[in-house]
Amino acid sequence: MKKIISRKKKVFVITAAGGNGTAIRILEHALSRAEYASQGKQLLQDMERFGAEQAGFLIPENNHFEMAGGEFCGNAARSAAILLSEIQRKPRVSFTMSGYNGIVSATVKKTGKNTYFVECVFPGLLADRRDITLSNGQHATVVDLGGIVHVVIEAPFPSEKNAYQAAHRAITRELNFENRSAVGVIWIERVKDSVKIHPVVWVKDVDTFFYEQSCGSGTIAVSKVTGAHSIIQPTGKKIEAEITPEAIILRSEMEVVYIGD
Repeated sequence: MKKIISRKKKVFVITAAGGNGTAIRILEHALSRAEYASQGKQLLQDMERFGAEQAGFLIPENNHFEMAGGEFCGNAARSAAILLSEIQRKPRVSFTMSGYNGIVSATVKKTGKNTYFVECVFPGLLADRRDITLSNGQHATVVDLGGIVHVVIEAPFPSEKNAYQAAHRAITRELNFENRSAVGVIWIERVKDSVKIHPVVWVKDVDTFFYEQSCGSGTIAVSKVTGAHSIIQPTGKKIEAEITPEAIILRSEMEVVYIGD
């Protein structure tokens, strides 16, 4: 990726399993939390036309990656790993990130000009689950990853935008999740021996609301609930999740789809 990383190129959009682009700006030094939020909003607005659904900042000097909303994001972690791997010219890198107290270990394999297969290992990341019944009588499972909480529902996806946004907001209010960094509601459906997800995610500090085209943390949550390891994303491609007592692992294809100043 020598041609991608240069002193002049500071902004990237990287997709995971064909969707959920992460806009990343490379910084020379850290910002305040308020600055991450305000600059992240602008970065997302600028990059949304290239498929960005979230924004973050990589500070190579500190080996740290920070999401605009301070949340945890599995897809963004693998996106940051690509850039850090190329900056350091190493296939294996480690770094810290928002929404997670440990050290991420990543393995980056280049598969094409701007395509990669990336694995991130999150030692000690907990996926606490509890089964609940919502006020409408619907069964659901809450999976709390700390930097994001997901509510997993096995039911038909309310595909109209106003319908899934209203459902998400109602569930967030009912469960008192309004002050969480990020909240996902994921509708799942069984597809033969696998599971397909429909993840809708709200990030508080930047007030973004997306039906995400792929979701790494949502894949972890659904794997925790169903036991499935290879989860079908809205794009039709898969993200793999492995949950062990020691760590959580995410793997998928990734692609750099935008490079700019």
